Amino acid sequence: MVMPAVLVWMFLWVQEVRADHYSGASITYSCQGGNQYKIYLDLYLDCAGTPLTPQSLYFSNACGVVFTLNNLSPVLVQEVSPLCPSQVANSTCNGGTLPSFRRYRFEVTLFLSPCAIGPWKVEWFLCCRNTMTNLANVPGIYADATVQHSPGVCDSSPVFVDSGIPYVCVGEPVSYNPGVSDPDGNTMLFSLAPARFGAPAPTPATYASGYTGTAPFPGITIQPATGQLNFTPTVTGNYVVVIQVTTFDAFGNVIGSVMRDLMFVVIVCDESPPSSSNLSNFPAGLQVGQNSVGVCEGQSFCIDMTFSDANPAAVIEVTSNATALLPGSTFTVTGTNPAVARICWTGVVAALPVNVFVQGNDGACPIPNINSRSILVGDCNSALPVTLIDLKAIPGEDHVMVLWSTASELNNREFVVERSSDGYDFVAIAHVPGAGTSLVPLDYAHKDDSPLSGVAYYRLRQIDLDGRWTLSDVVVAGGAKGLEKLFLTALADGQWWLGGGSETLTWHMYELSGRLIASGQVPVGGGSLQAGLRNEQLFLLRIVDRNGTVSSMLLPGSASIGTTLRPHR
Repeated sequence: MVMPAVLVWMFLWVQEVRADHYSGASITYSCQGGNQYKIYLDLYLDCAGTPLTPQSLYFSNACGVVFTLNNLSPVLVQEVSPLCPSQVANSTCNGGTLPSFRRYRFEVTLFLSPCAIGPWKVEWFLCCRNTMTNLANVPGIYADATVQHSPGVCDSSPVFVDSGIPYVCVGEPVSYNPGVSDPDGNTMLFSLAPARFGAPAPTPATYASGYTGTAPFPGITIQPATGQLNFTPTVTGNYVVVIQVTTFDAFGNVIGSVMRDLMFVVIVCDESPPSSSNLSNFPAGLQVGQNSVGVCEGQSFCIDMTFSDANPAAVIEVTSNATALLPGSTFTVTGTNPAVARICWTGVVAALPVNVFVQGNDGACPIPNINSRSILVGDCNSALPVTLIDLKAIPGEDHVMVLWSTASELNNREFVVERSSDGYDFVAIAHVPGAGTSLVPLDYAHKDDSPLSGVAYYRLRQIDLDGRWTLSDVVVAGGAKGLEKLFLTALADGQWWLGGGSETLTWHMYELSGRLIASGQVPVGGGSLQAGLRNEQLFLLRIVDRNGTVSSMLLPGSASIGTTLRPHR
């Protein structure tokens, strides 16, 4: 857990590097019948920033109708602090120093005349967004939605379940899902899009070197069917990520689109986020993929997903919207670390497809670490693509075995095994032929005879016969050797003795802003660590063994009692 003494230092830094502006936006809509629509504008503002001003929405359609609604006031104001419950009272929204945001919801109901030749577009833009590490400048912020409004069509947009600004840990794999569901059961396609601003026409923002709209973090992936984001941030700061959701009817025709302009805040943490497993414990005959389920009418099933944390003291809380989206379903959680979440349901095909959101929260304070997933539940008669049900990388003495299984395959040409030393820059190391089309479970394996010396990340690129491809989640191979019995003893201000290691260890000291203070190596048996630190200064110490296993803790610069370090990755 993050110690309360650390908080002031951590969050003073966060407030110093951000501008006092808008942190996110989205526009969604719901059809009320009779060509009446409710339009919702959700804005996220930093509580330490400037106050909210009246807002405007801009409407236009392909038939040439254009109008603006001005001076809109919010109908809902909600604090969405990224804090544990006991620290909310100390947020900037409540006069404290801990980071916090408010969500402002604007709502209008109006008549949208049918236009036979194209959709309506609803837009919002403003001058001022937070300073972003992945943007070359801060031109402003923009959001839009399109409504394919035609006679006989009454469609409501997808809805985002997330309600805040995610805080994630530098150097740690992130698993994040916006939890999007479509109330009409339409098919959704997720993609990453460039951030924009209004000039007044929507204009793509200029990204900093090494970043783009489709790669707002190096190596980021998004699963097209569920919106699952996976990446490993390497530099602290604020980052904009724009998630585009396009909906289609049963015939493949585009219905509309919405977007979420979202800010991720990357900070230094002294704990790893919880991890989550693929789906497990499902009955025979159920179509199950890594993040998907195909269920038939009246078919009863239960599926499990396990959340775990390397910190044995962590208590993981798992939540889901399963019971709201799957009529008659149950959602239960057994245990706290690991915590096994179970969804049970008897299939009602008329309610499908839906994206079920599941999130694990490790209870750290003041900022909990989260791991969020989405399970696509669809009709068994709509053939799922290649349904990956397991992927793992098991290190041996001189190799790594990459093992995976599929429940079914559709037009599967091959799997490409990809490996990375840092979790975002992957290279192909093997090609394994697929089975084409198969309705029976199949097991695959690849032996990596030239493994990396430290932690290695593996994923699969599955390629269809027509060349289209999808990426799996990322798994990690690497043991936790040599760090269980490390002892740190203070010698003087800014100087410690590290002992107990059975190998040479590398150490790094960081300010809470992420700036490296000092680094070095400790020989077998022990050695000294020292840096010019102020007595009251707090810093993060990370120690890495030859397998890439990391042990870290937050420490004061002044002398302190001895302590034992434990690995967390």
